[in-house]
Amino acid sequence: MKEGDLVMVSAEATGLGEPMEAVIDKIEIFMKQTLVTVTYTHPNALSGPGGCFVDVHITLKEY
Repeated sequence: MKEGDLVMVSAEATGLGEPMEAVIDKIEIFMKQTLVTVTYTHPNALSGPGGCFVDVHITLKEY
């Protein structure tokens, strides 16, 4: 994974009941955890513009 990649954020992480498509803004390591900051490609009123998630909830989007 790298900045600019198109990814899917798991439904468990978003709390919205369905995965969300997003673009990676930043990747950083904090206390031995890889954190990924994303911006959703199709945000809605419940999701907001994006968020920061632990990398286990992020998968690369298949084209």
